[in-house]
Amino acid sequence: MVFQESFEWYIALYLFLGGVGAGAILSAAFADLYNREKYVNYIKSASLIGMPAVAIGSFFLLLDLGQGLTKPWLLIYLFANPTSAITWGTAILSLFIIVSLMYAAYNFKIIKFGGGKLTLVSLIILAIGTAGYTGVLLGVLKAIPFWHQTLIPALFIISAMSTGISATVVVKEILFRKEKEDIAPFETGHFYLMVLEFIMVFAMIIIALNGVPEMVYSIKVLLAGKYAVQFWLIFMILGLLLPTFLYGLQEVKKLHMKGNFLIIVELLVLIGGYYLRYLILHAGVYTEKFSHYIG
Repeated sequence: MVFQESFEWYIALYLFLGGVGAGAILSAAFADLYNREKYVNYIKSASLIGMPAVAIGSFFLLLDLGQGLTKPWLLIYLFANPTSAITWGTAILSLFIIVSLMYAAYNFKIIKFGGGKLTLVSLIILAIGTAGYTGVLLGVLKAIPFWHQTLIPALFIISAMSTGISATVVVKEILFRKEKEDIAPFETGHFYLMVLEFIMVFAMIIIALNGVPEMVYSIKVLLAGKYAVQFWLIFMILGLLLPTFLYGLQEVKKLHMKGNFLIIVELLVLIGGYYLRYLILHAGVYTEKFSHYIG
């Protein structure tokens, strides 16, 4: 078994930041459609995250392209193949950055357009596409069987929505704490998203354990190998199970999270979201029979 070495930490950052930005804007767009006046501070907070997170994440993606930074004019070739997932992904990321920037400018009254239903529906589609592409980017690489699961894009979309809400709540607590804005529906949605994420991670484990030897090796590396401590302690316990448990207590009215305590819980979710991607990347292995996909 050979561990992949092509995708480094900066790809994990792209996958994470792209998901956070997409998830934040997705939740803001739904809030806007439902009741803009009631959730205006939440919407503003999400707007501050969406474009910058995806733009910074895309920068880290460019680092992987090598000549994309030293010879930026070559990036035009990213749009040259309409049948390529990379071409579609580049188009989606570019449109998301442009439309979410316009939406942020509208929310902070810098411009007077960019907040209509057409914009919101476009943002929902682009946000789902952006979050999904972070999983598709791995799935199209057939050399790594562990990544080539149809579940990965769906898992990344769910995680993106969860981390997007967490990042938005953190910004809202910092900038608009004095504003009394009830975001209970988002907290409830966040709880169920984390439950769903746990179910999907469990399903990923079962699928991998019953897959080809390379998939089995990858998942065992996470469960009991070199990345087991990070997987169980940082991702599963601190990043997923503990926040889910605390949100569950809040759902049954046994706990009320607010202020700095809420920020800490949301930061744990964000750490878990990053480690989910980092660990999936670093557990990727291939063997000789898949080596013809490399290059």
